Amino acid sequence: MTETTASSLMQSISNNSQTNATQPTYTYKVNDYEIAVIGAGGIGSHLLSALVPALHRGELLESTELITIRIYDSDKVSKENLAHQRFTPDDVGKHKVTAIVESMIPFTSDRLQLVACPWDVREDSDMNPADLTVVAVDSAIARRVVHSSNTIFLDLRCLGDGYVAFDSSVDPDFVSKMTPDQPARSCQHEDAISSGNIEFGFLLAASHGAQWVLQSLRWMVGQTLAMTPYPQSANLTFGTLGRLPEAEDKIEPKGCDEPKIHPPSLVDSCLSTGDYDCGVIREHIAGLTEAGRWQQIWEIGNRLLREVSVLIDAEGKYYVDIGTSGEVKMSPPIGAKVPFNLWLHTHPQDAYWSSTDRDTIASYTSLLERAVVLGHDHYKQTVFSDSPESSLEEDGPLSSWTSEPTVLYKDKPGHESSRRRPRRRSSSRRRRGRGRGSIGKEEEE
Repeated sequence: MTETTASSLMQSISNNSQTNATQPTYTYKVNDYEIAVIGAGGIGSHLLSALVPALHRGELLESTELITIRIYDSDKVSKENLAHQRFTPDDVGKHKVTAIVESMIPFTSDRLQLVACPWDVREDSDMNPADLTVVAVDSAIARRVVHSSNTIFLDLRCLGDGYVAFDSSVDPDFVSKMTPDQPARSCQHEDAISSGNIEFGFLLAASHGAQWVLQSLRWMVGQTLAMTPYPQSANLTFGTLGRLPEAEDKIEPKGCDEPKIHPPSLVDSCLSTGDYDCGVIREHIAGLTEAGRWQQIWEIGNRLLREVSVLIDAEGKYYVDIGTSGEVKMSPPIGAKVPFNLWLHTHPQDAYWSSTDRDTIASYTSLLERAVVLGHDHYKQTVFSDSPESSLEEDGPLSSWTSEPTVLYKDKPGHESSRRRPRRRSSSRRRRGRGRGSIGKEEEE
C-alpha cells in the first residue's frame, strides 16, 4: 500500500478546478497501489476493458512497483448481459469477475495484476483496503460501505443514456441524500434489451471511471498536474446536465440572472427592439418567476414568439433561457448546483408534457425536484417523489414523477412561487447484511 493518505488526495481532487495551477509535489516511498472495482456489469466490465490496456505499459506503470485491481461481484454472465456488457457467448455461466480477468490476461504482468473476487461487498471486511475504489453496482449497501471508508472513491450510476459520477470531493450531505434505500435496477430501461433499444449511458460512466482512475494514479505517483474529471451528471442526448456540489465550493456559477421586476415601459421597449436575450428581459422573467406571476412569463414568450425556460438551482440562483418558436431545452450552465429546485418553461398555447419534456424530466430524475409547463391560461406541474399517488408513467424513471391536473392561473393567482417543495421520502432503512454473497438481487450499473 502506498504511503499517500486518503485525505491528501481528496484535498487534491476537491481543489481541482480544471486549471493548470501547479500543485505541491509529493514523494511516495512505496509504489504498490490497490484499486477496487465493485460491480462487473454494464459500467464495470467496460471500465476495465478501457483501463487495463491503458495501464499495461508506459511511464505510469514503470513508476510503480505493483498495481493490483480487485473486482468484486457475485453475479454470473447471462445471455441477457451480452447486449450491453463486455462479455461473449463463451462467457455465459461464468462469474463475471472471472470472465473479465481471463479476457485481460494478455495485458497483465508482474507489475499489473487483476484479482477476481466473486462475492458482493456488504461490509468493510468484504474487501481489501484500497487506495482507489470505484462503485459500479446499484447497491445502497455497497455504496454506503465505500462512502464511510477512508478510501478515495468514485461512485458511478447510470440509467438509459445518462449517468451520474460522485467522488470524494462531493459534499457528503449531498452524497447521503442521493443514496436512499431503494430497489436495485438495471442500467437499461425496462424492456430495452427485449426491444433492442439499448442506450449507452453506461459507456459514458465507464469512460469517466477509467479516466478518473488513470488520472488519480498519475497524481499519486507524483505527476502533480494530473486532473481528474469533475463530478457531474451528463447525458448523450442533452450533454452535461450539471456539476455536483463540492465539499469546498470552488465552482462559481456563471450567467445567473438576478430576479428583478422592471417597469412595464422599460420591458416593452426592450421587447419591441427584438433583443430578446437582453439582461432586462432575463432579469424581469426571473423576477416574475420569483413572484409567482407565471402567466406574465407566458405572455412574454408569446410576444417574442419563442419558448422561455427558467431554471432555479440548489442555491436559489436563476438561469433564464429563451429558445426557438417550437423548443427550449433545459440547459444548465457550468457551475449550476444540483438538485435543481425548479424547471419552468412555456409552450406556445397549451400546457402538456411533450415527448421532449418527458425525456428531459426522466434524464433529470433525482437531480430535479419540480417541473412546470405554462400554457396561455393554465399550467401543469410534476414533482419528484419516492412514492407518488399517481405517476406520469407506470414504469421507468417517470414513475417517480407525480401526475397532476391542469390548473388555471385565475384559480391560484400569484400563489405559485419558486419556493422549494419537500420530497416525500421513505423512512425505512435497510440493515447491512453480513458475510459474503448476495442479500436480494442487486444490479450492475
